[in-house]
Amino acid sequence: MIYILTSLRFDVSIPDSFLYDVSTEIDKTMKIFQLSRALSIFRVNNVYIYHDKLLNANKNDLQFMVTILEYLDTPQYLRRKLYPKLEILKNVGKLHPIRSHHHKDRLEIREVKTGEIRVGVVEKRRDAYFVDVGLSIPIQYDGKFRHDGRKVNVKLLRHKNYISAIDIEKNEITELYWGYNLHQIRDLKNIIDKFPISNIILTSKHSKYFKPSENEFSKLNSFLGNNSILVVFGSPKFGLNSILSKEKMNISKYYSYNFFPNQGTQTVRLEESIYGVLSILNICLLFP
Repeated sequence: MIYILTSLRFDVSIPDSFLYDVSTEIDKTMKIFQLSRALSIFRVNNVYIYHDKLLNANKNDLQFMVTILEYLDTPQYLRRKLYPKLEILKNVGKLHPIRSHHHKDRLEIREVKTGEIRVGVVEKRRDAYFVDVGLSIPIQYDGKFRHDGRKVNVKLLRHKNYISAIDIEKNEITELYWGYNLHQIRDLKNIIDKFPISNIILTSKHSKYFKPSENEFSKLNSFLGNNSILVVFGSPKFGLNSILSKEKMNISKYYSYNFFPNQGTQTVRLEESIYGVLSILNICLLFP
């Protein structure tokens, strides 16, 4: 039997030392692009970035990562408006489009259908508010956010002679995927404590191999009671055993697995691990 779990979302937690083993800005940009693609392909809803207390990453690298991740998650028609020329973004022109579901093409006014959902930016003009949603002209905004430059999700309503936009909550959007949200939370413990233990998967090469059968698989299926599964990754240099030990947390309390049996390389890079782990979990949940 096939279960189509369109409402299921992954959340991931990664360290602020993600760029630790990369030196040049072009290589950092490419590594972040790979991360953004993985997050989008596997429908990651929330990305929790924790402070790696063992590596003490460069704060500039954290800002670099956050800025480019947010940029890549933004529809192309809004990027120039939201991100004026920044030195951090000088290499993004070399990247392919993410092509997530909310990265819609520009439309002519006549092509808009009532009920269409788009990402927009609020603009104040004199005493009225409009929203740029990638049409030929800004649309009248009837939402609650009165802040020029704010990014919003809106539903377009076609009237006889004009189109207006109203707010829509992200959890009301029925598209398969609508991008990721970034959260910077310093302590990994504070992130993990947000979730019930049954909804947390830790990744560690020192843990037992993940086998989607018998007891392991029944535990995985128990996650379906809550649509948010947190997958936690270690750093480019230290595994979660060392990181949790520094946080004074016991890894044995949680479901922890090695997803790469008999690996043909001495190490699995963090960005590779994210692709591999989420791919395995995604197929297991789709075909239990």
